[in-house]
Amino acid sequence: MVMPKESTQAGLMSPAGRIPLQGVKVEAEIKDFAIRQVVSQRYVNHEANPIEAVYVFPLDEAAAVCGFEAVIGGTVIKGEVKEREEAFKTYDDAISAGHGAFLLDQEKADVFTMSVGNVAPGQEVLIRITTVAELGLEGEEIRFVLPSTVSPRYAPEEDRKGVGRTPAEAVNPPVAWSVPYGLELEIGLEMASDIKRLESPTHPISVEVEGKKGKVRLGERETALDRDFVLKVALASPPQARAWAETSVDGKPAALLAFQPKFSADDSEKAPAELIFLIDRSGSMDGTSIAEARNALQLCLRSLREGVAFNIVGFGSTHAFLFPKSVSYGDDSLKKASDHVRSIGADMGGTEILPALEAILQTEPESGRPRQLFVLTDGEVSNTEAVIALVRKHSASTRVFTFGIGAGASHHLVKGMARAGEGTAEFIAPGERMEGKVLRQLSKALSPAYSDVEIDWGGLKPRQAPHRIPPAFDGHRILVYGLFEAAGQATVTLKAMGPSGAVTFSLPLDLSGASEGTLISTLAARTLIRDLEEGSSPLHTRRGSLQGRARPEASVTPEKQLKAELVALGTKYGLVSKETSYVAVEERKDPVTGQMQLRKIPVALTRGWGGSDAKGASMGALGAGLPPTATFSMHMPGAPPPPPAPAPAASAPGGFVARAMKPLLKKSARPPVSADMDAMMAVPAQEMEEARTQSETTLRPLDRLVALQKADGSWELSEGLASILGKKLPELQKAIPGPVNEAVQKAFATALALAWLEKHAARERDEWMLLARKAESWLKKQAAPASGAWTDLAAKFLA
Repeated sequence: MVMPKESTQAGLMSPAGRIPLQGVKVEAEIKDFAIRQVVSQRYVNHEANPIEAVYVFPLDEAAAVCGFEAVIGGTVIKGEVKEREEAFKTYDDAISAGHGAFLLDQEKADVFTMSVGNVAPGQEVLIRITTVAELGLEGEEIRFVLPSTVSPRYAPEEDRKGVGRTPAEAVNPPVAWSVPYGLELEIGLEMASDIKRLESPTHPISVEVEGKKGKVRLGERETALDRDFVLKVALASPPQARAWAETSVDGKPAALLAFQPKFSADDSEKAPAELIFLIDRSGSMDGTSIAEARNALQLCLRSLREGVAFNIVGFGSTHAFLFPKSVSYGDDSLKKASDHVRSIGADMGGTEILPALEAILQTEPESGRPRQLFVLTDGEVSNTEAVIALVRKHSASTRVFTFGIGAGASHHLVKGMARAGEGTAEFIAPGERMEGKVLRQLSKALSPAYSDVEIDWGGLKPRQAPHRIPPAFDGHRILVYGLFEAAGQATVTLKAMGPSGAVTFSLPLDLSGASEGTLISTLAARTLIRDLEEGSSPLHTRRGSLQGRARPEASVTPEKQLKAELVALGTKYGLVSKETSYVAVEERKDPVTGQMQLRKIPVALTRGWGGSDAKGASMGALGAGLPPTATFSMHMPGAPPPPPAPAPAASAPGGFVARAMKPLLKKSARPPVSADMDAMMAVPAQEMEEARTQSETTLRPLDRLVALQKADGSWELSEGLASILGKKLPELQKAIPGPVNEAVQKAFATALALAWLEKHAARERDEWMLLARKAESWLKKQAAPASGAWTDLAAKFLA
């Protein structure tokens, strides 16, 4: 075949300095529970020789990639799903014969590689990728996320080894301060009830709403692909439990069931637990991410209660436990933990999450205290599958709740860990406060869940997806698919075991009148593929005879069975997976000749990554003196050294990125192949202390009030409390009726804190609800003043 030739810029840039990718456009339709989107990528070859453009980009980890086509000069070339290596052979052979070829591979569930091969000089190619996905819920709001960039991912040593392209290289494309291509976005909505509100915490948008329909566009025609786009949709009637059905072109029905179980008051009582907080302290968390994590941890600590044991573990290149083993919650342990959290910084190097998890999970949970693990991370590692597999292995003893922090957290890692650990996931984008999300998760962890969840299909016999339904939490939506051989009617029942015994929730299902469509069957097949890829399919949970006798098909290994099933599902439903790829070929009457050049498309550095200044890192390299398309490598150990970079005209954007970039911004700088990324990620102690001090001086009054609460739920009458209330301490002391002692002062102080929360922090109620309940419980045990209840006295004083 015609081998591509690397240019002097490591295959990144053409001699004219032009990147072949000209722009990305996303056209999406949100309809009820799902979204369909077409991602268009436009490539142009401005060079004198043919090129092969390679672009690594993200998609939603839950999306089913179900359509692929190339448009060349008005001619549409439809793609075909083939086994991954077979698809590459088709692509490779077409290029060798002088034809055009187009290949779409999945590297991770949320990272894909687009290869546009043998693009003739002057030729334009439009690639269109179609996906469908379920819409997520956040509380009662619908949340849509469009990933836009692949953040630099830390790779452990085992992912940097191997022949040819290593796992680390597959998910770490070249990175630039900024790139010349951007994003255009249009979203149409058609919902089940009237749209109350459309908003984006990440981008300025223009909105049109008329009843159940709406349109969303970016506030500017094109925006940088340097952070995920988030859209929140609030409806007049929140999503309800219901069933949908469709019949595919072959006449076979498919159904989707959405359950939203509600706990009774008795079932919502808090249970004793062991809570471990695992916080990412790697260099990429520098800046607002680590500051938000500190605030959230302080709030969590104040929201714990008696009967709970807890610990805090930080991880980077190494990991460290605050306590040798989990300790009971009390004033002493709270003070030590609170002081520790104030000192936490993004100063522990790389992102070795796997050893940290192993250290936690290999220990036995305390008897009578189910273990709940909270993971706060920006989710940027290459060994996602190993992490998910470890969590799944220990799911019987440890439930895992995860938080993806920042503008480009890996949804596959964050959601995958939560699925494997039978918990739930939340994401905190820049501009969103994380406290309410953290406490929503904390409330789930401290409340009993429905276990042993299963579906009774009422006599119908579908192929169910997911194969195993995770435990359910109060008000948390459960989606279950069924693929059927024939139509029918039934009452379908979700059965589970709750704290007070068995519970059931039922939905009617009628397949006979289902309209024609492929959306539900496509999403069902994608869920089956995810079960296979993440180790939760019937192939992974099958039990059989222990005699060890060979069956006729014994020569077929489990790995081969798994691959065969993935290929069968991918080719039947036209879906990309780790074993199937889309390929399309442009047959040419006159084959292209000439030495083909390889062009690796750089991606924009994720905004705020590693504490980088948003404007400097995302909108250009003005501060660094870099050309708009200058690229850098995080020089993972074992990766090829980057090309020489131009000398900087000024200092680079601040934070970890600036430190990591210094050797790359010096003239002719070539870090050694064995360069230690952890050393790059180390943050000077003085700089970390300055960042922490700045963070503490900008705390909200709510944060400062929370930090004063005692482990038992009370507050003390202090100068700090008086300052938050806008009073002098003698004023508070003078307002206490009757004889004054320490218990009376604490009761009045606690009542004042609760009254202040109601009056000044009502909008943040979900952030302080748990700690307020603890305070109210403590206050009820105290003797009331002769003039009435403490809460009435406090409310009157603040009024």
